[in-house]
Amino acid sequence: MARTSRFIALVCFTSLIALGACSRQDGREMAPPSDIQIAATNTTVTPSTSEGNVAGDDLAVVDTEPALMTLIAPFTDGATVSAPFACGDAKESPSLTWTNVPAGTVSLAIILTDEDAPDFTHWVVANISPSLTGLAPGTLPSDAIQAKNSKGAIGFTGPCPPEGSTHQYSITLYALDQTLEFANGDDGTAMGEAISAAALDATTISFTA
Repeated sequence: MARTSRFIALVCFTSLIALGACSRQDGREMAPPSDIQIAATNTTVTPSTSEGNVAGDDLAVVDTEPALMTLIAPFTDGATVSAPFACGDAKESPSLTWTNVPAGTVSLAIILTDEDAPDFTHWVVANISPSLTGLAPGTLPSDAIQAKNSKGAIGFTGPCPPEGSTHQYSITLYALDQTLEFANGDDGTAMGEAISAAALDATTISFTA
């Protein structure tokens, strides 16, 4: 009897507005449901929007931006440089190291340029293996190639402006998407243009001499 009465009561909730009241099996009228009971029948449950009942706003954001390629020299960026890296008997390229070569790099290249004498290069070298992390002073891997610089020499010539003046110079490391089809002693301007065209990334150190 009790189970039957509860079933009748549930049916009455859905038809209360039309009927106004319901009768029990014993003939007595049942009271209309309260406001709380009506509210309960209208409640909607919203499912969780993420697995494990974790709100979407609580999910961590992962920064995937790659680290920047960096070039390191024996002097700091913006420094004033003298012998053995400039003037005097500066015939030996400085030691250089680098980090964070980008994915997809096939070869590396280096250009030393006089910024106060447009298109004047002191060193253009290419086809350095990206597996290397630096160069010792005056050394290059055997498969690297060096162009003829603006002094007419193959390889490195130390920067040395006219006496009584100073110039701004830059050493730029390039990450390339290919090896270059050049030979030792080829024109430095042409090799420099090919380096720029194949560059995936570049990083520069500037100095004064």
